[in-house]
Amino acid sequence: MKCVSIIITNHNYGRFLGRCIRSCLDQSLPLSEYEIIIVDDNSDDNSIEVINSYLHHQNVSCIRLEKNMGVSYASNIGIRRAISPYVIRVDADDYINHNTLLIFSEILKWNSDISFVYGDIIRVNDKEEKCERINTNSINNLFKHGAGIMFRKSCLEAVGLYDESIRNAEDFDLILRVMKNFDGYHVKLPTYRYYRHDNNMTNDLNAREDWEQLVNNKHGVNIL
Repeated sequence: MKCVSIIITNHNYGRFLGRCIRSCLDQSLPLSEYEIIIVDDNSDDNSIEVINSYLHHQNVSCIRLEKNMGVSYASNIGIRRAISPYVIRVDADDYINHNTLLIFSEILKWNSDISFVYGDIIRVNDKEEKCERINTNSINNLFKHGAGIMFRKSCLEAVGLYDESIRNAEDFDLILRVMKNFDGYHVKLPTYRYYRHDNNMTNDLNAREDWEQLVNNKHGVNIL
């Protein structure tokens, strides 16, 4: 039985997507113990060609949406398709450390009181050079970088998955809801590689701030 489902959400990130998929295939956890579900959110670049080149792997599958629906909707499609008790979302322009799945899944396996696990983040440049370590033990940093967290699928189902009406800062909203009901665990290792570039959503600071304020209002908090 597979224990982990990786959900890769993609929209027009074909130039990065191969690297992301390769990092997910190159895990110390045996391939037989996890699956990779790519949810393509109606890309019109070369993403499908990239995805097709990896579909010969038995544990790689693709869901292609006929209309662009946003990352929350795409994530939920992948989570619902997942057959494993643990799920982790990876953005198509990012990638993960070789040992991420093994470390996170072992923590969840042996600690029933922990419902989600997350590590620190390394920001990289276009040459994959390490530029900055982001410590997600800071609550604000965790809220700003929600991909790369491994959840028990039952935990996500209990809070209703992602709010599909939220098109940005969706992780902020999800983690707020999860943390009200479940305990997480911070691994003091850099397990996720985040590539900051001109096209990723967090660069649209005005839109991001508007969505963050919407989430704050929704929960009656003032965090970000």
